[in-house]
Amino acid sequence: MVSDSFFDARTCYEDGIRLCSGESDSDALKTVFSERIETANRKLAERNLYEADCAYARGDVDKAIDHLELVKTLTYDQVLREKAEKLLHIYLPPDTVHDEQATVSSCASCAGSSCGDSTDSEHSDDSMPLFEYYELLIQQLPVDQSHRYAELGENFAYAYVAASRDNHQEALSGFQNCFDTLPHDIYWYEKGKVQHRLGNDSEAEQSMRKAIQLNAANSLAWVNLALMLRENLRFQDALSTIEIMVSEQIMTEQALLLRADIFEATGDHEGAVKQYVELLQTPYARAAAEKLYVILIEVGRQDDAAVIFKKYLNKSCH
Repeated sequence: MVSDSFFDARTCYEDGIRLCSGESDSDALKTVFSERIETANRKLAERNLYEADCAYARGDVDKAIDHLELVKTLTYDQVLREKAEKLLHIYLPPDTVHDEQATVSSCASCAGSSCGDSTDSEHSDDSMPLFEYYELLIQQLPVDQSHRYAELGENFAYAYVAASRDNHQEALSGFQNCFDTLPHDIYWYEKGKVQHRLGNDSEAEQSMRKAIQLNAANSLAWVNLALMLRENLRFQDALSTIEIMVSEQIMTEQALLLRADIFEATGDHEGAVKQYVELLQTPYARAAAEKLYVILIEVGRQDDAAVIFKKYLNKSCH
């Protein structure tokens, strides 16, 4: 538990409960184990919320939704379950929201509250009050950045929500109108994101690099620059960006995961395996294990792949 290996800790506690069976005077110890299993599950739920955020940031919406669904199977903690429900309404494509409501919201909520208690299920992102929706969006940012974004005012919130809904020109105009009141690194980063979505990657790169020049601690600008470079197959430029992130301890684990992905994409299977193995002791263990398992199968290391599957994928996060 202290080392954040929550799945392994839960397994130990479950083994402890089994070993207590039939033993006299074991009720107190069983209670301790049960409480710690609940704590481990809550920590795993928190991790899945974090993993959902990371998956969504990389554009893997399906994986983000999978992590949010896991949150609701892991814990009865109403705060975490409600946060997962709200994020599902952000992540689900608009045309699937109504189709998914019965299974995603109402049925899943029965496990942790009274049946039908799904007060958020009737709201899509378009029907939420704007500032409530904005607050949900910025909660997904790294803590240091979410605190900054919370102080940026009404006009920025409108522009930010417009960007999240792919109203690109409205967003660009809104950010420009806020230029004098915004931290300039945030202005250039947000402008760069919209430029990228419009397909103007040369301009987007310039904007993100300007954001970094103005504030080298802007982790969002760093990681999105690296992702954009990798997406454009500029592997060496992406690796150079990642090396700086690692040396400056900027979103280190995300940077390492992206570095492993680039190794894999460029055919450096040995480098990719080594990097994914290092990530197995981090909150990114499952994401790393999924990638590692595939590579090990591809290179004919079935026995090693079986070990990874058994330890990290067969039961991980459930």
